[in-house]
Amino acid sequence: MLPQTHERFLLPPQRAMKPLTRLKSLQVAACFVLGAVAYHPALANDSRAPGAAAPPLDFIAQNTPGYSDGFPAGVPRTYSWCNGMYKPAGSGEPPSDFTAVTALGSMYPKYGEPEYSNPEAKIVIGNAKTYVRTRATKEWILVQDQSEDEIAGAHFATNASRSSATEMKIEPRDGTIIVSSPPPARNGTFWIVKRGAYTAGAVDAVYVQVDMKTTDPKLKLVANVGADWWRAADAAYTPGVTNSQGAGNSNWVELSTDWSTLLFYSGSTEQFVADPPPPFAESALATKPAHPTRAANIPSPCLRVLAPK
Repeated sequence: MLPQTHERFLLPPQRAMKPLTRLKSLQVAACFVLGAVAYHPALANDSRAPGAAAPPLDFIAQNTPGYSDGFPAGVPRTYSWCNGMYKPAGSGEPPSDFTAVTALGSMYPKYGEPEYSNPEAKIVIGNAKTYVRTRATKEWILVQDQSEDEIAGAHFATNASRSSATEMKIEPRDGTIIVSSPPPARNGTFWIVKRGAYTAGAVDAVYVQVDMKTTDPKLKLVANVGADWWRAADAAYTPGVTNSQGAGNSNWVELSTDWSTLLFYSGSTEQFVADPPPPFAESALATKPAHPTRAANIPSPCLRVLAPK
């Protein structure tokens, strides 16, 4: 998800388990792939159907520093994404010779909460979509869609130890996917397997949205979403940023048994509001949060000033 300064979990390429660029040089051979599942409306007893656009202020808060609901437990405090929203230099534009992108997301135990583990507790994921914006016309094009594309994932150690991946169980249900919750001292990481393709130099921004909720009210997790740029749809992972580079990630959102729509966009808020993607095309969008509705109620364990890693 993020560039060389704070890579996430780099794995071999086309094998579904090649997600984010957070933890530098973490190479894991195992991969756990789910077949594509169709996306349908949520069950009638859901408090909010997945796919409904989040309130306008929500997308701004999720992409404004200081608006995380909480923080991830176990993450090294020097990592640039520890506090939440991060965009690399250049606001996350792709390198001029890259031609692919993929959406991804992470779930972590919430910092400050007692350790809780329930093997039956699950996370529900729906409506994952990725759009790219054309440089010339500012048109948004859908390049990844959960209704057609596979989603894969794994559980990694929260402290970013190498070769720490274990299986994330994934199953389709009612048009969404159900994934296993993080075991103790581990996170949950997922990504869309088939990378979205575009012409080199033709794209200047990416937008990702994913609907998420838990099945257990006692499960205290924070999650975020983001994207990685790739040199090509089939480019293999190599250490550093030769073949992949992070576009950035959103703030941490606390999950609950109600649906939350997690949102990330590269570039500036002003650019996003001027040319919003289809989910927001008919909305009147503000350009900044009106009030701190998404501020964590405990001090951050993360460093405020971060040196490159």
